[in-house]
Amino acid sequence: MRPLLLAATLAAVACSRPTPPTLSPESAAVTAVDLQAVHFDLRLTATNPNSTDLSVRNLTAKVTVGDKVDMGTVSVPKVMNLPANKSTPLEVPLAVKWTDMGSLAQLAASPQAVPYSLDGTVDIGGDVLNVAVPFHFGGTITHEQLVGAALHSLPSFSIPGLTPN
Repeated sequence: MRPLLLAATLAAVACSRPTPPTLSPESAAVTAVDLQAVHFDLRLTATNPNSTDLSVRNLTAKVTVGDKVDMGTVSVPKVMNLPANKSTPLEVPLAVKWTDMGSLAQLAASPQAVPYSLDGTVDIGGDVLNVAVPFHFGGTITHEQLVGAALHSLPSFSIPGLTPN
């Protein structure tokens, strides 16, 4: 009778569901704002509580600036290994393209920093478990960064007889 109980216990443990990995958002820094995009460096920590290695496959983020300017969604392939029973830092550069230059000018006209939010998921998986683990970041883009980008978006022109310094 004991071998049967031992076999049933081993089968139950072997068939138990894997534990979903977790993400801890560490930081999101605006590294540049230019005519093409807002550039971020994201830092997250992924924890794999399972006894099997998993893989990070993709990061997707929806970016909103100024509480109302939807900059769209961007996906970044990020293939890396998450070792079993460990936490692993993830560093992801992200460039979100401006879709509306009028919005850039409007935001630059504001005399203060402008808030942003990044809401996304990191696709993590293996042979048995595949999940989209959510994350959120919030912060601000400085007034100086927005003005610099807006000024660079203006066409350059010259006036005959005047030479630039």
